[in-house]
Amino acid sequence: MCDDRSGPAGGPGDEPRGGGSGALPRSVHAWYGSGAVATSVFNTVPGLLLLIYLTDSLSVSPALAGIVVFLPKLVDLLVSPYIGIWSDRTRSSWGPRRPWMLAGALTLPVLFAAVFAGPPLQGDAAAGYVALLFVAAALAASMFQVPHTAMPGEITDDYHERSTFNTWRTAFVGLALLLGGAAAPVIQSSFDDDATGYRVMGLAMGAVLLAAMLGSVAGTRRAPRPVFGHRTEGLLPQLRAAFGHRHFRVLFPAHLLMAVASGTMVAGVPYVTANVMGEPAYTSILMMCVLVPLMVTAPLWKRLSVRVDKRAAAGYAAGVFALGGLGLLLIPVWGVPGAVLSSVLVGVGLSGTHLLPASMLADCLATPSESGQRQGGVLSGVWTSGEAMAQAVGTGLLSLSLAVSGYVESGAGETVRQSDEALRGMLVGSTLVPAAIMLSCLVPLAFYRLTAAGVGTRRT
Repeated sequence: MCDDRSGPAGGPGDEPRGGGSGALPRSVHAWYGSGAVATSVFNTVPGLLLLIYLTDSLSVSPALAGIVVFLPKLVDLLVSPYIGIWSDRTRSSWGPRRPWMLAGALTLPVLFAAVFAGPPLQGDAAAGYVALLFVAAALAASMFQVPHTAMPGEITDDYHERSTFNTWRTAFVGLALLLGGAAAPVIQSSFDDDATGYRVMGLAMGAVLLAAMLGSVAGTRRAPRPVFGHRTEGLLPQLRAAFGHRHFRVLFPAHLLMAVASGTMVAGVPYVTANVMGEPAYTSILMMCVLVPLMVTAPLWKRLSVRVDKRAAAGYAAGVFALGGLGLLLIPVWGVPGAVLSSVLVGVGLSGTHLLPASMLADCLATPSESGQRQGGVLSGVWTSGEAMAQAVGTGLLSLSLAVSGYVESGAGETVRQSDEALRGMLVGSTLVPAAIMLSCLVPLAFYRLTAAGVGTRRT
């Protein structure tokens, strides 16, 4: 389709012109979803390996390593809403979103590989190097992710088709987690030299990022290309209007809590497998036990959301995740079989907590706020920056648990025997803490009221 620029200028509601009114081709759903490979690999690999890369290969203290992981998310929090606003204002034959996605696709892979390039630095100097490149990579990721997140709320006006978009997205999230959570550790551990392992892993995952992002940019070219009325408000007025959206302002904190929970648990996996279970190779096994259910159950969560609506289904997903987290706490009691079963439950729950909040966000983007304005760019910018910040908070909570319990950092090739207190701290921080945080999302979720009746739908 081409831009529809023939209508009147955007009014107070800032309605997009050129949006979709019929079912979109399945290829558009699939190619849109493929973009999640890039965003999820970028979030998963640093979430899983960056902290331990800093503490166990670059001799960075746990406290400083936590700051390095957190700092780029803070910068991203400030910049992503601006990216959303600028993409709203973009005028292009490609539509407002895809030029930004292309810019991210051409920069993120290089920066990502550089983060894990294994500099000849240790301690504070290594921390500074990683922090600088990770900040740049986070900004490049936002150039892709913010407009990518905004698309489902703009290119279809069907309540359940937005879930279809996010079902594909969740399936590709599972593939990304398979690559980032299972393949990346295998690649890294396949080399005797830690620095070489991280370097090769960074290059391999950078190639995956490039292919997924370019594929999503090219594959969504058949989607409608909305044109937005010209707006001149700055960031603060748009943020006030965004948080005036009563559905978004309760969905957003629920999503943040879900992201904190998943970020804490993912960051803890390599510590638990290496120190509590005594075998680093279990990292890939447990991640497989999470990822296969995550991909397989995505269509089931969509079906459940049609039956009980999205809010209730999201609550069930949070409960399943928390149950799996509590099971992982008992690893010292029931060993590998219990860890496998619990990881499957975590994967089933994660499938729902990825799919349903994203679909609910698309409904919010398609629904004007109380001011009558639709603000896809700024809402998606706030959403993605908050998500990145929440995942960093999750990693920070784990690093805090490690620091408080007396975890001892090490350099490449060094072996350190951790104390019983440190082992308990890493286990509780990786299992019980994320389970409790996930359950707390039910509080804001209880106040979410946007349903199919509220936004309208044509198909079930």
